[in-house]
Amino acid sequence: MNTASSLSFVIPAYNEVESLPLLVDGIISVLEGLDCPWWEIILVDDGSTDGTPELMTQLATERRGVKTILLRANFGKSAALMAGFGEAEGDIVFTMDADLQDDPQEIPAFIEMVESGYDLVSGWKKTRLDPLEKRLASRFFNWVVRRVSGITLHDSNCGFKAYRNWCVKEISLRGNQHRFVPAILARLGARIGELPVRHHERKFGASKYGIARYFHGAADMATLLLLSRFSQSPLYLFGLVGLPLVVLGSVIGGYLLANHVLNLVYPALGFPLTTRPMLIVAMFLFLMGLLFFFIGFLAELVLRAAAGGKGYLVKEVVRRSDAATVPRARLDASEDTDPSRRVLPAGIRTKSDVTPR
Repeated sequence: MNTASSLSFVIPAYNEVESLPLLVDGIISVLEGLDCPWWEIILVDDGSTDGTPELMTQLATERRGVKTILLRANFGKSAALMAGFGEAEGDIVFTMDADLQDDPQEIPAFIEMVESGYDLVSGWKKTRLDPLEKRLASRFFNWVVRRVSGITLHDSNCGFKAYRNWCVKEISLRGNQHRFVPAILARLGARIGELPVRHHERKFGASKYGIARYFHGAADMATLLLLSRFSQSPLYLFGLVGLPLVVLGSVIGGYLLANHVLNLVYPALGFPLTTRPMLIVAMFLFLMGLLFFFIGFLAELVLRAAAGGKGYLVKEVVRRSDAATVPRARLDASEDTDPSRRVLPAGIRTKSDVTPR
């Protein structure tokens, strides 16, 4: 297969000392059969304790194209991926799990789909070789993700993915957000595809995810909802919760107030306001609703003040070929007197450009 795209492989690992050499050899074997201009394999150690850091260091010094990143502690898969994405320079960036359950022979099929126009191609383990409880949990998780995000993927959490480089440079992952990469990138306008892949049984070690991952599911779903639908307008989310509380508190309070006034005019009718415990309930509901609104306002202020949060990505700018254009970097000296920001003719440098020797 011939490809004009350079390739990067980001492989996060935690205690995978036995699997890594076989995985690296398998990837290199496939790459040697591809006619690609350049490739790199980025191994990211997430605080392993079984000799994985030493093995990665050895692989990076002995194998051409292999780079190693050693994290100081176990920060989680999302953090390890972000560390690898920061170093990835290829036109197409792959992610693979280090447990040998992903098959490197699928790499050419991923490249073909990305080069056909997709920004993200996610693997689909159509036939999973995991225990029954893990398969059932995965199906339920992916069903919920489809319902919440609107992304029609069968396996959003599959670690075998291929991205265009802009995707990994624009995305920001924290906590367990690596599970929702397709949903996050869809919000950024990425074109997403899915590719059925072979799934192998784990040969060495055991899964690093215990029963605790299931208890994190509810929080992860709330995070996905916030990121996929309300990331640019959190007030809408808090308003959806706060408005019913304010309305319900107002209705109960209005009913109590009307009966209190009626009792003052006609003592035989209505009832005194101070004798009804529902007054406390009405005040509680009303104040809780206002609190949610204020939290939403604060979230909006924080979002607007966040550095780099312009809230959009430009795909391209289209203009007539005969339209006059002005270089974006050109600054008029009358408008900006900072010499470090002026564009100088080619070959001319300012004193600040010269590095002392």
